Amino acid sequence: MEQPGLSKEESSLFLGCAGGLNVADFRKVLMKTGLVLVVLGHVSFIAAALLHGTVLRYVTAPHDAVALQYCVVNIVSVTSAIVVITSGIAAIVLSRYLPSIPLRWTVFSSSVACALLSLTCALGLLASIAVTFATQGRALLAACTFGSPELLVLVPDCPFDPTRIYSSSLCLWGISLVLCVAESVFAVRCAQLAHQLLELRPWWGKSSHRMMQESPEPVEGRDLLSCTSSEPLTL
Repeated sequence: MEQPGLSKEESSLFLGCAGGLNVADFRKVLMKTGLVLVVLGHVSFIAAALLHGTVLRYVTAPHDAVALQYCVVNIVSVTSAIVVITSGIAAIVLSRYLPSIPLRWTVFSSSVACALLSLTCALGLLASIAVTFATQGRALLAACTFGSPELLVLVPDCPFDPTRIYSSSLCLWGISLVLCVAESVFAVRCAQLAHQLLELRPWWGKSSHRMMQESPEPVEGRDLLSCTSSEPLTL
């Protein structure tokens, strides 16, 4: 049966196949990975926007290294979320047009960039959480006129609720940290799938590298679009 997006002429192109997956299953795995990246990217973007709207817009101390670090990490989070969404959309499109070599390279390069950005974002968020615990959130309260955290309830002279900004920022940072780690994992998976399509080596051993080629004769008892672990299967 002819797969969507693969004409008779395009069927001669080599496609990487891992774990005995046929073309249809490979498309589903790639599409689901792309969908997960799109969802994670949107949720991460929303978390970064909430963090900016509820916390960081009040932290306006350009000469404070801690406050500057908070803002830089949030910018990296937003950038990472956009790259994740773009990479996910590209993976979904590639699942429909597997023979496209430029699209394969686009997905591979964007997935690698996504993984690196997400990992950088996770490290930055982890540093922000550690610094906030170490300083007891003093940089978050820079806009307030009091200097002691014990006076939060007695003298709430702030443009925001000082009793919630500490817990809110830590909660949003924790959520963003989990999302960045998940984005890194799925970005690596997406890069692996695109790498198999590009037939590049090395990649975690040669046992995962399978190819499908065109054949005029069907193979009895087997799916024509599947790959076996013992020998290359031909279309």
